[in-house]
Amino acid sequence: MRTLVNDAQRELTVVEDDELRRYELLVAGTTVGTLDFRLLGRRRVLGHTEIAADQRGRGLGTTLIKAVLDDLVATGVRVTNYCPAVERFLQDHPQYVVVLDPSHPPMQAQMDRSAPLQRLVHAQHRRLRALAAQSQDPSLDGFERRRVADQFAAVAAQHAAAVADVLLTAARSQPGADAAALLDNLKQFEQALRVLKGRAYGDARFLNLSATETWQEVERLLAEHESWETRIVSSLERLHGTDKAADLALTLAKRQWSSPTRPHPNSPHTGAAGRLAHLLWRLADATWDELEGRGLPTESADHANQHSALSHYLLGTTDDADTPQDSGNE
Repeated sequence: MRTLVNDAQRELTVVEDDELRRYELLVAGTTVGTLDFRLLGRRRVLGHTEIAADQRGRGLGTTLIKAVLDDLVATGVRVTNYCPAVERFLQDHPQYVVVLDPSHPPMQAQMDRSAPLQRLVHAQHRRLRALAAQSQDPSLDGFERRRVADQFAAVAAQHAAAVADVLLTAARSQPGADAAALLDNLKQFEQALRVLKGRAYGDARFLNLSATETWQEVERLLAEHESWETRIVSSLERLHGTDKAADLALTLAKRQWSSPTRPHPNSPHTGAAGRLAHLLWRLADATWDELEGRGLPTESADHANQHSALSHYLLGTTDDADTPQDSGNE
């Protein structure tokens, strides 16, 4: 155990635990935050940052990340980053980019270098975060906030089902515990979505929870989901290369828009049973959506945002695919 920061005035300590392969943030002797890592020679791979739910909003995540990066810069250790929280910190504090290993690009650099699957999942993550933020906008009236929250829950449920059907299936051949961790996260995330939707529509089982508590749990699990999904996608791209990753991205995009629009945390998630459950729930959810007149985002059955730059890349079409062709004689 090595101490990186010891702030007696704030009763705050940051330590490195080599055995558990993580950095820990302690307040008054209690661990309230962690940042896990892996060792690859002299290089470190940063994973997921987590702050205890009752300690959020105090800037402790920033404190932990800054302490870790300060130590890595001082000791000359280079890193590869797969943590969204660290990525956001680096964007706000560009002086720390010297810690990144240029021969093993970080998350954003990988997305910019022919990584179609990374680009797709991170675009979906950004969309979910935008809907979550809009759902909590105090300037919106209650009806509009509930409508946007319903859209968030629908898109998140579809994304979770598609990830289970496509990415977890593709990751089954890989060693390691990442797939199991993502599966556990998906079940917890869907349960949190069920609570969110139930509370918004007056389910008596969840009315004792405050809106703040409900959204905190949803956003915690969404951040965790982003981290695990990013790690699996990175592994799939390294294993299969760009062409296979492009095929997976296209399959994931198609599957998302044909997945259930409600969370079903207690149904099978993987294998043939999981795919059958998702198919049946999709039919049931579509029926209820129609009966309720539920206004949900719509998307092309062939491919999400068919004429986007990403879809041109995935489908091999040209940029002028949607431009009318001149049929006149020369």
